[in-house]
Amino acid sequence: MRSAWRPTRALGRAAAIGLVVLVVAAVGGRGDLAVVGAPLVALVVWSLVTRPTAGPVATSAVTDALTHEGDTVTWRVDVTVVPGLRDAVAHLPGDRWTTTTPAHGHVAGSVARGATVPLGVLARTDRWGVRRLGPAQVGAFGDFASFAWTWPEQRLEAVATVPTPGTFTSRAGLPHPVGLVGQHRGARAGGGTELFDVRPFRTGDRLRRIHWPVSLRTGALHVTTTYADQDAEVRVVVDAIRDLGERDPAHGRRSSLDVAVEAAGAVAAHYLGTGDRVGLSVLGGGGLVEVPAVGGRHQLARVLLGLGRAEPSSGTVGEERALRAQLARRIPPGAFVVLLSALVSAEPLAHAVRLGRSGHEVVVVDTLPPELSSVDAGDEAVCAVTGVDDVRVARLVWRLRLLDREREARRCAAAGVPVIPWRGPGSLDTVLRQSTRRSRRPRVVAR
Repeated sequence: MRSAWRPTRALGRAAAIGLVVLVVAAVGGRGDLAVVGAPLVALVVWSLVTRPTAGPVATSAVTDALTHEGDTVTWRVDVTVVPGLRDAVAHLPGDRWTTTTPAHGHVAGSVARGATVPLGVLARTDRWGVRRLGPAQVGAFGDFASFAWTWPEQRLEAVATVPTPGTFTSRAGLPHPVGLVGQHRGARAGGGTELFDVRPFRTGDRLRRIHWPVSLRTGALHVTTTYADQDAEVRVVVDAIRDLGERDPAHGRRSSLDVAVEAAGAVAAHYLGTGDRVGLSVLGGGGLVEVPAVGGRHQLARVLLGLGRAEPSSGTVGEERALRAQLARRIPPGAFVVLLSALVSAEPLAHAVRLGRSGHEVVVVDTLPPELSSVDAGDEAVCAVTGVDDVRVARLVWRLRLLDREREARRCAAAGVPVIPWRGPGSLDTVLRQSTRRSRRPRVVAR
Protein backbone atom coordinates (compact mmCIF):
# COMPACT_ATOMS: atom_id res chain seq x y z
CA MET A 1 0.00 0.00 0.00
CA ARG A 2 1.03 3.60 -0.64
CA SER A 3 0.32 6.72 1.37
CA ALA A 4 1.02 10.43 0.82
CA TRP A 5 3.76 12.23 2.69
CA ARG A 6 2.64 14.89 5.13
CA PRO A 7 4.57 17.75 6.73
CA THR A 8 5.49 17.31 10.36
CA ARG A 9 5.03 19.76 13.22
CA ALA A 10 8.78 20.22 13.33
CA LEU A 11 8.71 21.67 9.79
CA GLY A 12 5.89 24.04 10.73
CA ARG A 13 7.67 25.23 13.86
CA ALA A 14 10.92 25.81 11.96
CA ALA A 15 9.13 27.81 9.25
CA ALA A 16 7.14 29.93 11.72
CA ILE A 17 10.08 30.65 14.04
CA GLY A 18 12.47 31.35 11.17
CA LEU A 19 10.15 33.80 9.45
CA VAL A 20 9.28 35.61 12.70
CA VAL A 21 12.94 35.96 13.65
CA LEU A 22 13.88 37.29 10.17
CA VAL A 23 11.02 39.84 10.24
CA VAL A 24 12.07 41.06 13.70
CA ALA A 25 15.71 41.25 12.52
CA ALA A 26 14.75 43.28 9.43
CA VAL A 27 12.50 45.69 11.34
CA GLY A 28 14.85 46.17 14.26
CA GLY A 29 18.09 46.04 12.34
CA ARG A 30 19.30 43.08 14.43
CA GLY A 31 21.97 41.18 12.56
CA ASP A 32 22.39 38.67 15.36
CA LEU A 33 18.75 37.60 15.02
CA ALA A 34 19.20 37.23 11.26
CA VAL A 35 22.01 34.77 11.92
CA VAL A 36 19.59 32.68 14.04
CA GLY A 37 16.60 32.83 11.65
CA ALA A 38 18.40 32.31 8.33
CA PRO A 39 19.45 28.67 8.99
CA LEU A 40 15.89 27.75 9.99
CA VAL A 41 14.46 29.22 6.78
CA ALA A 42 17.20 27.53 4.75
CA LEU A 43 16.34 24.20 6.41
CA VAL A 44 12.68 24.66 5.47
CA VAL A 45 13.55 25.52 1.87
CA TRP A 46 15.87 22.51 1.60
CA SER A 47 13.18 20.22 3.01
CA LEU A 48 10.63 21.48 0.48
CA VAL A 49 13.06 21.03 -2.41
CA THR A 50 13.98 17.45 -1.36
CA ARG A 51 10.45 16.51 -0.37
CA PRO A 52 9.65 12.87 -1.20
CA THR A 53 6.96 12.53 -3.83
CA ALA A 54 6.50 8.76 -4.04
CA GLY A 55 5.31 6.68 -1.14
CA PRO A 56 7.48 3.69 -0.18
CA VAL A 57 6.25 0.12 -0.07
CA ALA A 58 6.51 -1.82 3.17
CA THR A 59 6.37 -5.59 3.47
CA SER A 60 6.32 -7.51 6.73
CA ALA A 61 6.44 -11.16 7.72
CA VAL A 62 7.16 -13.40 10.69
CA THR A 63 10.02 -15.84 10.24
CA ASP A 64 8.06 -18.75 11.73
CA ALA A 65 4.27 -18.98 11.94
CA LEU A 66 4.65 -22.14 14.05
CA THR A 67 7.04 -22.28 16.98
CA HIS A 68 7.59 -24.04 20.28
CA GLU A 69 7.02 -22.62 23.72
CA GLY A 70 10.01 -20.46 24.72
CA ASP A 71 11.38 -20.03 21.17
CA THR A 72 12.01 -16.68 19.51
CA VAL A 73 10.68 -15.47 16.17
CA THR A 74 11.58 -12.35 14.18
CA TRP A 75 9.11 -9.85 12.81
CA ARG A 76 10.88 -8.40 9.76
CA VAL A 77 9.90 -5.27 7.85
CA ASP A 78 11.44 -4.07 4.57
CA VAL A 79 10.75 -0.46 3.50
CA THR A 80 11.67 0.35 -0.10
CA VAL A 81 13.96 3.34 -0.60
CA VAL A 82 12.44 6.27 -2.56
CA PRO A 83 14.02 9.67 -3.35
CA GLY A 84 13.97 11.83 -0.23
CA LEU A 85 13.54 9.01 2.31
CA ARG A 86 16.16 9.08 5.06
CA ASP A 87 14.89 7.06 8.06
CA ALA A 88 12.34 4.32 8.75
CA VAL A 89 10.78 3.24 12.05
CA ALA A 90 8.59 0.34 13.13
CA HIS A 91 6.70 -0.69 16.27
CA LEU A 92 5.46 -4.15 17.26
CA PRO A 93 3.71 -4.55 20.65
CA GLY A 94 3.43 -8.04 22.14
CA ASP A 95 0.73 -9.63 24.23
CA ARG A 96 0.80 -10.81 27.83
CA TRP A 97 2.83 -13.92 27.08
CA THR A 98 5.18 -12.47 24.47
CA THR A 99 8.45 -10.67 25.27
CA THR A 100 9.82 -8.37 22.57
CA THR A 101 13.42 -7.29 22.08
CA PRO A 102 13.75 -4.36 22.47
CA ALA A 103 11.20 -4.41 25.27
CA HIS A 104 9.28 -1.35 23.99
CA GLY A 105 9.03 -2.84 20.50
CA HIS A 106 10.39 0.23 18.65
CA VAL A 107 13.15 -0.09 16.04
CA ALA A 108 14.62 2.40 13.57
CA GLY A 109 16.95 2.29 10.58
CA SER A 110 18.57 4.72 8.15
CA VAL A 111 19.01 4.54 4.40
CA ALA A 112 22.22 2.77 3.44
CA ARG A 113 23.31 0.82 0.41
CA GLY A 114 20.50 -1.29 -0.85
CA ALA A 115 16.99 -1.00 -2.19
CA THR A 116 15.27 -1.37 1.17
CA VAL A 117 15.63 -0.39 4.81
CA PRO A 118 15.45 -3.60 6.86
CA LEU A 119 13.88 -3.51 10.34
CA GLY A 120 13.28 -6.34 12.80
CA VAL A 121 11.83 -7.03 16.24
CA LEU A 122 12.51 -10.25 18.16
CA ALA A 123 9.53 -11.83 19.94
CA ARG A 124 9.83 -14.71 22.44
CA THR A 125 6.65 -16.68 23.13
CA ASP A 126 6.50 -17.60 26.82
CA ARG A 127 3.31 -19.69 26.71
CA TRP A 128 1.63 -22.09 24.32
CA GLY A 129 -1.35 -20.92 22.31
CA VAL A 130 -1.97 -18.56 19.43
CA ARG A 131 0.10 -15.50 20.25
CA ARG A 132 -1.09 -12.32 18.53
CA LEU A 133 1.48 -9.62 17.86
CA GLY A 134 0.46 -6.11 16.94
CA PRO A 135 -1.08 -4.01 15.65
CA ALA A 136 2.22 -3.38 13.86
CA GLN A 137 3.01 0.15 12.68
CA VAL A 138 5.61 1.36 10.15
CA GLY A 139 6.67 4.91 9.34
CA ALA A 140 9.30 6.81 7.34
CA PHE A 141 10.81 10.33 7.44
CA GLY A 142 12.48 12.67 4.99
CA ASP A 143 15.41 15.06 5.56
CA PHE A 144 15.44 16.59 9.05
CA ALA A 145 12.18 14.73 9.83
CA SER A 146 10.31 17.41 7.92
CA PHE A 147 7.96 15.05 6.11
CA ALA A 148 6.52 11.82 7.46
CA TRP A 149 4.90 8.78 5.89
CA THR A 150 2.78 6.27 7.79
CA TRP A 151 1.96 2.77 6.64
CA PRO A 152 -1.85 2.81 6.27
CA GLU A 153 -2.08 -0.91 7.10
CA GLN A 154 -1.80 -2.00 10.74
CA ARG A 155 -1.27 -5.73 10.66
CA LEU A 156 -1.84 -8.32 13.35
CA GLU A 157 0.67 -11.14 13.23
CA ALA A 158 -0.34 -14.54 14.64
CA VAL A 159 2.19 -17.11 15.83
CA ALA A 160 0.95 -20.60 16.73
CA THR A 161 2.97 -21.78 19.74
CA VAL A 162 2.86 -25.48 20.57
CA PRO A 163 3.39 -26.56 24.20
CA THR A 164 6.37 -28.43 25.55
CA PRO A 165 5.21 -31.90 26.64
CA GLY A 166 5.71 -32.88 30.25
CA THR A 167 7.46 -36.04 31.43
CA PHE A 168 5.52 -39.29 31.52
CA THR A 169 6.43 -42.98 31.43
CA SER A 170 4.41 -46.08 32.16
CA ARG A 171 5.41 -49.70 32.71
CA ALA A 172 1.85 -51.02 32.61
CA GLY A 173 0.20 -52.26 29.44
CA LEU A 174 -3.09 -51.03 28.08
CA PRO A 175 -6.14 -53.18 28.85
CA HIS A 176 -7.69 -53.59 25.38
CA PRO A 177 -5.10 -53.70 22.56
CA VAL A 178 -6.93 -54.49 19.32
CA GLY A 179 -4.46 -53.47 16.60
CA LEU A 180 -2.15 -55.66 14.59
CA VAL A 181 1.22 -54.27 15.69
CA GLY A 182 2.57 -52.73 18.85
CA GLN A 183 4.22 -53.48 22.14
CA HIS A 184 1.24 -54.60 24.24
CA ARG A 185 0.57 -58.26 24.92
CA GLY A 186 -2.63 -59.33 23.20
CA ALA A 187 -5.19 -61.81 24.51
CA ARG A 188 -4.71 -64.20 21.58
CA ALA A 189 -1.83 -66.13 20.09
CA GLY A 190 0.19 -64.53 17.33
CA GLY A 191 3.52 -63.03 16.43
CA GLY A 192 5.15 -61.77 19.58
CA THR A 193 7.84 -62.33 22.17
CA GLU A 194 5.99 -63.57 25.29
CA LEU A 195 5.41 -67.33 25.59
CA PHE A 196 1.78 -68.45 25.16
CA ASP A 197 1.90 -72.26 24.86
CA VAL A 198 3.87 -75.30 23.69
CA ARG A 199 1.92 -77.53 21.27
CA PRO A 200 2.60 -80.28 18.71
CA PHE A 201 4.09 -79.30 15.37
CA ARG A 202 1.65 -78.52 12.56
CA THR A 203 2.12 -78.01 8.85
CA GLY A 204 3.19 -74.44 8.23
CA ASP A 205 4.93 -73.89 11.56
CA ARG A 206 8.33 -72.30 11.36
CA LEU A 207 11.31 -74.44 12.18
CA ARG A 208 12.79 -71.80 14.44
CA ARG A 209 9.76 -72.25 16.72
CA ILE A 210 10.63 -75.90 17.50
CA HIS A 211 11.10 -76.45 21.22
CA TRP A 212 13.81 -79.12 21.29
CA PRO A 213 13.72 -80.09 25.01
CA VAL A 214 10.02 -81.02 24.82
CA SER A 215 10.45 -82.62 21.39
CA LEU A 216 13.27 -84.88 22.61
CA ARG A 217 11.40 -85.78 25.77
CA THR A 218 8.15 -86.69 24.01
CA GLY A 219 9.58 -88.09 20.81
CA ALA A 220 7.44 -85.76 18.67
CA LEU A 221 8.12 -82.27 17.36
CA HIS A 222 6.66 -79.46 19.47
CA VAL A 223 6.71 -75.72 18.79
CA THR A 224 6.26 -72.66 20.95
CA THR A 225 3.51 -70.10 20.43
CA THR A 226 3.50 -66.52 21.69
CA TYR A 227 1.02 -63.83 22.60
CA ALA A 228 0.38 -61.36 19.80
CA ASP A 229 2.00 -57.95 20.13
CA GLN A 230 -0.85 -55.53 19.50
CA ASP A 231 -1.36 -51.81 19.56
CA ALA A 232 -4.18 -49.88 21.23
CA GLU A 233 -6.04 -46.63 20.66
CA VAL A 234 -5.59 -43.90 23.25
CA ARG A 235 -8.04 -41.00 23.24
CA VAL A 236 -6.79 -37.98 25.19
CA VAL A 237 -9.60 -35.60 26.18
CA VAL A 238 -8.71 -32.18 27.61
CA ASP A 239 -11.34 -30.29 29.60
CA ALA A 240 -10.72 -26.65 28.63
CA ILE A 241 -14.13 -25.33 29.68
CA ARG A 242 -12.63 -23.63 32.75
CA ASP A 243 -9.09 -22.53 33.48
CA LEU A 244 -8.41 -22.17 37.21
CA GLY A 245 -5.35 -20.54 38.69
CA GLU A 246 -2.73 -18.17 37.36
CA ARG A 247 0.41 -19.00 35.43
CA ASP A 248 3.51 -17.57 37.11
CA PRO A 249 6.74 -19.12 35.77
CA ALA A 250 8.86 -17.11 38.19
CA HIS A 251 7.27 -18.86 41.19
CA GLY A 252 6.57 -22.19 39.47
CA ARG A 253 2.78 -21.80 39.46
CA ARG A 254 0.61 -23.11 36.65
CA SER A 255 -3.08 -22.97 35.88
CA SER A 256 -5.25 -26.06 35.55
CA LEU A 257 -5.23 -25.78 31.76
CA ASP A 258 -1.42 -25.55 31.77
CA VAL A 259 -1.23 -28.80 33.74
CA ALA A 260 -3.76 -30.48 31.43
CA VAL A 261 -1.96 -29.43 28.25
CA GLU A 262 1.47 -30.53 29.50
CA ALA A 263 0.06 -33.83 30.76
CA ALA A 264 -1.78 -34.48 27.50
CA GLY A 265 1.38 -33.87 25.50
CA ALA A 266 3.34 -36.21 27.77
CA VAL A 267 0.76 -39.01 27.52
CA ALA A 268 0.57 -38.65 23.73
CA ALA A 269 4.36 -38.68 23.35
CA HIS A 270 4.70 -41.81 25.49
CA TYR A 271 2.08 -43.93 23.77
CA LEU A 272 3.05 -42.79 20.28
CA GLY A 273 6.56 -43.93 21.17
CA THR A 274 5.22 -47.41 22.01
CA GLY A 275 3.52 -47.75 18.63
CA ASP A 276 -0.05 -46.97 19.74
CA ARG A 277 -2.58 -44.77 18.01
CA VAL A 278 -3.34 -41.51 19.83
CA GLY A 279 -6.17 -39.06 19.23
CA LEU A 280 -7.05 -35.74 20.88
CA SER A 281 -10.25 -33.91 21.78
CA VAL A 282 -10.29 -30.47 23.43
CA LEU A 283 -13.63 -29.67 25.07
CA GLY A 284 -14.56 -26.01 25.29
CA GLY A 285 -13.10 -22.88 23.79
CA GLY A 286 -13.88 -21.04 20.59
CA GLY A 287 -12.35 -23.54 18.16
CA LEU A 288 -13.29 -27.18 17.61
CA VAL A 289 -10.14 -29.24 18.23
CA GLU A 290 -10.37 -32.86 17.08
CA VAL A 291 -7.30 -34.88 16.06
CA PRO A 292 -8.09 -38.36 14.68
CA ALA A 293 -6.34 -41.29 16.30
CA VAL A 294 -3.43 -42.46 14.15
CA GLY A 295 0.13 -43.52 14.85
CA GLY A 296 3.49 -42.47 13.52
CA ARG A 297 6.12 -39.93 14.36
CA HIS A 298 4.24 -37.01 12.78
CA GLN A 299 1.16 -37.55 14.94
CA LEU A 300 2.81 -35.94 17.96
CA ALA A 301 3.22 -32.69 16.03
CA ARG A 302 -0.48 -32.76 15.15
CA VAL A 303 -1.45 -33.40 18.76
CA LEU A 304 0.76 -30.59 20.08
CA LEU A 305 -0.61 -28.21 17.47
CA GLY A 306 -4.13 -29.09 18.58
CA LEU A 307 -3.19 -28.54 22.23
CA GLY A 308 -1.80 -25.13 21.30
CA ARG A 309 -5.29 -24.13 20.15
CA ALA A 310 -6.90 -24.93 23.52
CA GLU A 311 -8.69 -21.92 25.00
CA PRO A 312 -11.10 -21.56 27.93
CA SER A 313 -14.75 -21.35 27.03
CA SER A 314 -16.45 -17.96 27.03
CA GLY A 315 -19.95 -19.42 27.45
CA THR A 316 -21.43 -18.58 24.06
CA VAL A 317 -24.27 -20.54 22.47
CA GLY A 318 -22.03 -21.66 19.63
CA GLU A 319 -19.50 -23.11 22.05
CA GLU A 320 -22.23 -25.03 23.88
CA ARG A 321 -23.44 -26.54 20.61
CA ALA A 322 -19.89 -27.49 19.63
CA LEU A 323 -19.42 -29.11 23.05
CA ARG A 324 -22.57 -31.21 22.66
CA ALA A 325 -21.42 -32.27 19.19
CA GLN A 326 -18.04 -33.32 20.54
CA LEU A 327 -19.57 -35.30 23.40
CA ALA A 328 -21.81 -37.10 20.92
CA ARG A 329 -18.89 -38.35 18.82
CA ARG A 330 -18.47 -42.10 18.78
CA ILE A 331 -15.32 -43.59 20.32
CA PRO A 332 -14.24 -46.98 18.87
CA PRO A 333 -14.61 -50.02 21.15
CA GLY A 334 -11.48 -50.91 23.06
CA ALA A 335 -10.13 -47.37 23.14
CA PHE A 336 -8.46 -46.21 26.34
CA VAL A 337 -9.79 -42.75 27.29
CA VAL A 338 -7.79 -40.33 29.44
CA LEU A 339 -9.80 -37.29 30.55
CA LEU A 340 -7.74 -34.43 31.98
CA SER A 341 -10.00 -32.13 33.95
CA ALA A 342 -10.04 -29.79 36.94
CA LEU A 343 -13.33 -31.49 38.01
CA VAL A 344 -15.33 -28.27 37.99
CA SER A 345 -17.39 -28.92 34.83
CA ALA A 346 -20.21 -31.43 34.94
CA GLU A 347 -20.47 -32.26 31.20
CA PRO A 348 -17.01 -33.88 30.74
CA LEU A 349 -17.38 -35.95 33.93
CA ALA A 350 -20.84 -37.16 32.90
CA HIS A 351 -19.37 -38.08 29.51
CA ALA A 352 -16.61 -40.09 31.22
CA VAL A 353 -19.19 -41.99 33.29
CA ARG A 354 -21.23 -42.80 30.16
CA LEU A 355 -18.13 -44.12 28.41
CA GLY A 356 -17.21 -46.22 31.43
CA ARG A 357 -20.68 -47.75 31.62
CA SER A 358 -20.61 -48.57 27.89
CA GLY A 359 -17.49 -50.72 28.28
CA HIS A 360 -14.61 -48.31 27.67
CA GLU A 361 -11.66 -48.05 30.00
CA VAL A 362 -11.70 -44.45 31.25
CA VAL A 363 -9.36 -42.63 33.62
CA VAL A 364 -9.97 -39.10 34.91
CA VAL A 365 -6.82 -37.17 35.78
CA ASP A 366 -7.25 -34.27 38.21
CA THR A 367 -5.30 -31.26 36.91
CA LEU A 368 -6.20 -28.70 39.56
CA PRO A 369 -2.96 -27.06 40.80
CA PRO A 370 -1.93 -28.22 44.30
CA GLU A 371 -2.04 -24.70 45.71
CA LEU A 372 -5.78 -24.54 44.92
CA SER A 373 -6.81 -28.06 45.90
CA SER A 374 -6.76 -27.35 49.65
CA VAL A 375 -8.65 -24.98 51.92
CA ASP A 376 -5.35 -23.32 52.86
CA ALA A 377 -4.94 -21.63 49.47
CA GLY A 378 -3.72 -18.03 49.47
CA ASP A 379 -6.15 -15.15 49.68
CA GLU A 380 -5.16 -13.70 46.30
CA ALA A 381 -5.45 -17.07 44.57
CA VAL A 382 -8.89 -17.75 46.07
CA CYS A 383 -10.18 -14.30 45.13
CA ALA A 384 -8.84 -14.67 41.60
CA VAL A 385 -10.33 -18.12 41.00
CA THR A 386 -13.76 -17.20 42.41
CA GLY A 387 -13.97 -13.63 41.14
CA VAL A 388 -15.04 -12.37 44.58
CA ASP A 389 -13.19 -9.44 46.18
CA ASP A 390 -14.21 -10.16 49.77
CA VAL A 391 -11.73 -12.72 51.14
CA ARG A 392 -14.18 -14.33 53.59
CA VAL A 393 -16.88 -14.74 50.97
CA ALA A 394 -14.33 -15.99 48.43
CA ARG A 395 -13.07 -18.66 50.84
CA LEU A 396 -16.62 -19.80 51.53
CA VAL A 397 -17.40 -20.01 47.82
CA TRP A 398 -14.21 -21.93 47.12
CA ARG A 399 -14.86 -24.32 50.00
CA LEU A 400 -18.26 -25.15 48.51
CA ARG A 401 -16.61 -25.64 45.13
CA LEU A 402 -14.11 -28.10 46.63
CA LEU A 403 -16.97 -30.04 48.23
CA ASP A 404 -18.65 -30.28 44.83
CA ARG A 405 -15.37 -31.58 43.38
CA GLU A 406 -15.16 -34.29 46.02
CA ARG A 407 -18.75 -35.31 45.34
CA GLU A 408 -18.16 -35.54 41.58
CA ALA A 409 -14.99 -37.59 42.14
CA ARG A 410 -16.90 -40.04 44.37
CA ARG A 411 -19.62 -40.39 41.76
CA CYS A 412 -17.05 -41.20 39.09
CA ALA A 413 -15.36 -43.76 41.34
CA ALA A 414 -18.73 -45.37 42.14
CA ALA A 415 -19.39 -45.71 38.41
CA GLY A 416 -16.06 -47.50 37.90
CA VAL A 417 -14.15 -44.48 36.57
CA PRO A 418 -11.08 -43.82 38.75
CA VAL A 419 -9.97 -40.25 39.49
CA ILE A 420 -6.24 -39.78 40.08
CA PRO A 421 -4.01 -36.71 40.46
CA TRP A 422 -1.36 -35.95 37.88
CA ARG A 423 2.09 -36.76 39.26
CA GLY A 424 4.12 -37.23 36.10
CA PRO A 425 5.84 -40.56 35.40
CA GLY A 426 3.91 -43.58 36.60
CA SER A 427 0.68 -41.69 37.26
CA LEU A 428 -1.46 -44.24 35.39
CA ASP A 429 0.38 -47.46 36.27
CA THR A 430 -1.78 -48.59 39.19
CA VAL A 431 -5.02 -47.88 37.35
CA LEU A 432 -3.80 -49.61 34.18
CA ARG A 433 -2.79 -52.76 36.06
CA GLN A 434 -6.17 -52.93 37.75
CA SER A 435 -7.94 -52.35 34.43
CA THR A 436 -5.89 -55.08 32.74
CA ARG A 437 -6.88 -57.58 35.43
CA ARG A 438 -10.54 -56.58 35.14
CA SER A 439 -10.48 -56.83 31.35
CA ARG A 440 -9.64 -60.53 31.55
CA ARG A 441 -12.82 -61.25 33.52
CA PRO A 442 -16.33 -61.42 32.04
CA ARG A 443 -18.24 -58.18 32.45
CA VAL A 444 -21.72 -56.82 31.78
CA VAL A 445 -22.00 -53.57 29.87
CA ALA A 446 -24.92 -51.34 28.94
CA ARG A 447 -26.09 -51.46 25.33
